[in-house]
Amino acid sequence: MNKIYFLSDVHLGAHDDRLEKLKEQRLLSFFRMIEVESADLVIVGDLFDFWFEYKQVVPRKHFRVLGYLALLAAEREIHYLAGNHDFWLNSFMRNEIGLIVHDDEYVLNSSGRRIYMRHGDGLLKNDVGYRFLKRILRNKVNIFLYRLLHPDIGIPFALFFSHLSRNSGEKKSDTYADLDYRHYAFAMIEKEFDIVVLGHTHWAALAPHKHGYYVNPGFWGMNFTYAVVENGVPFLFAWNGQNGVPFSPAIPPGNIKNVK
Repeated sequence: MNKIYFLSDVHLGAHDDRLEKLKEQRLLSFFRMIEVESADLVIVGDLFDFWFEYKQVVPRKHFRVLGYLALLAAEREIHYLAGNHDFWLNSFMRNEIGLIVHDDEYVLNSSGRRIYMRHGDGLLKNDVGYRFLKRILRNKVNIFLYRLLHPDIGIPFALFFSHLSRNSGEKKSDTYADLDYRHYAFAMIEKEFDIVVLGHTHWAALAPHKHGYYVNPGFWGMNFTYAVVENGVPFLFAWNGQNGVPFSPAIPPGNIKNVK
């Protein structure tokens, strides 16, 4: 794989109808570009603001995106790393859409570079409570019990709480602890990797460290940013619907100045 695209935090279903339509249009045009280039794609979590598979039912509003993903997956590898909004991925994504699903982390080798990837939820030092909740939500018994809810109840119910969680997080987004993620990525680079790709923070990042890079594709759901690794070198872009425009990430307030 000489060229790999990385996409994170699209959060389909999170916003009002106008923005959702724009997000879908931009995403489908982005998929068409990948199809033309015959490149591979890694979705670094949270493609959906909520995803849950019943045995016979999936959310209908994402039909067009799922259809195009199936088309792409028939001709190339598409890896999907579970995020904190869409970790209930199951057989539908694997068998019907053809994606390669990873519950947590994934490592690949490309152009002589060793790339480590995960969504990144739970990496913050103070995320102790979330890490405990994550084990509860991924418990097979609890998943079975949730499937007993009718989809017309279960899906809107989960979306409601997803919106509450996101709105609470947005109030403190200007001080999001990007520093923890950089320290984690830098430690992984010093350990054995050349490129570390994380999502979740909604802060696009391209930070060199020693022989490698920390990369975060950023918040596609609002900024339409994404990352590319071509011949072992990472880049950041923003998608305008037709082309990728080079993107220089903003510095999160109060977080980067202490990174060494």
